[in-house]
Amino acid sequence: MADPAPNAYFDTLPPDAISDELAPTIDELGLRENCRELAMNGWTIVRDVATEEFNDRFRQTILDLNSQKRGSNMLLAKDPIFAEAILSPKLLAMAEFSVGRGFLISQVAASVRPKGSPQLGLHADNNWLPAPFPTHNMLLTGCWACDEFSKENGSTRLIPGSQTLRRHPRADEIQAGHGAIAVECPPGSVPMWDGNIWHGNWERETEGERVVCHITYTRLMMRPVEDYSVHADELIETHGDRMAQLLGRKDFLNGPNGAEYDKLLDTFNNAKR
Repeated sequence: MADPAPNAYFDTLPPDAISDELAPTIDELGLRENCRELAMNGWTIVRDVATEEFNDRFRQTILDLNSQKRGSNMLLAKDPIFAEAILSPKLLAMAEFSVGRGFLISQVAASVRPKGSPQLGLHADNNWLPAPFPTHNMLLTGCWACDEFSKENGSTRLIPGSQTLRRHPRADEIQAGHGAIAVECPPGSVPMWDGNIWHGNWERETEGERVVCHITYTRLMMRPVEDYSVHADELIETHGDRMAQLLGRKDFLNGPNGAEYDKLLDTFNNAKR
């Protein structure tokens, strides 16, 4: 017997709520405190996202692409390891908590910063949203630390409390950087922050290189930074339904053949969770 059609949701979960459907996964992965930190502080550090062996391979892949001058964007189309990274169960669970069920992948990029690399200016990732920013988070960034994060190594710097302002920093605030702290964590960790919090990075003072993969997930109605439509069929065939969701093939918006109304109710429901 076929499953009955889902009922329409008319309520919306609060920004800090974990849905009943997601809660078992959050608890199984030990992420409840991360969810609390992200909701309260605008950022958190997700640890032990992958094995040491995976992290080493990931770092080397980014370095190889950098040395080959193959670019640091559109990385889903450049090596299968990036799909493994964005499909990490811990990252997917945090993304669903922060930017809702049915979320999309917006960008998969990388950076390699040697000694002397300058600071990146403070900004909020909600760069294409006017202020005041929405109450519900619109995009979640994960900064996969392939190397140890510390101030001397050029880690992310952020301004605690800035997420509550729900606006972009002014030029004088960017220049001053008052209250900035260093995000510190071991390799294989993924600091994650919402679209509201002001952040940048510190100048790298130590020898060697800071290798990072930048992963951004967004709510299903947001326009992604990167367009993987040319590669979507192959990525979905290789990685299945979760990749289809990340590339927008599970909702009725912007389908390859126009709006797909058989997915309308699920899309409406996902937007509220």
